[in-house]
Amino acid sequence: MSGAENASRPDNETTESSVVQIERDPTSSGGLPTQPAVPEKTFWTPQKILFSIAVFVLSGFAEIGGGWLVFQAIRTGKPFWWGILGSLILIIYGIIPTLQPISNFGRVFAVYGGFFIVMSYGWGWLLSSEHPDKGDFVGGGIAIFGVLVAWFWPRKAQIQVTPSANSVPQGNLESQQPSGSQQLVS
Repeated sequence: MSGAENASRPDNETTESSVVQIERDPTSSGGLPTQPAVPEKTFWTPQKILFSIAVFVLSGFAEIGGGWLVFQAIRTGKPFWWGILGSLILIIYGIIPTLQPISNFGRVFAVYGGFFIVMSYGWGWLLSSEHPDKGDFVGGGIAIFGVLVAWFWPRKAQIQVTPSANSVPQGNLESQQPSGSQQLVS
């Protein structure tokens, strides 16, 4: 099926082999990176799910750990190098979320927020003896459940990140129609 035939299909029909190619103008910053969009039922494999959750947890350790070191240096009189080390870890934290398999910035950071909430309680409990109460457990449970619903909610297509296409502008694929710079291919 050609790109034009596939583009004329009703929105509710999707083939497993459909791919959206998003191209940059060859005159701007060079290259024509593409990002395939795959149907939701084939996007989230068990390996991607585990990898994605691991990236959220790693992000949490980096942000909370780095912030904790800075906090300890400033508020509790730990050596100044704790603050410097914490700052370097926070710089690394800024890079970690880019490893997620989708490139929707808002969704990645919103979902990470739920992991941050739960991990912050755990960090405080384990390292600072700040015991969460019932409200903390209930709130943390609601937060993590909510963000997992948002992360794994079935969508028509997910943009899959490729290393050469990290700077391609993203939008809501569900509302986009193929145009000059986008095409559906089968």
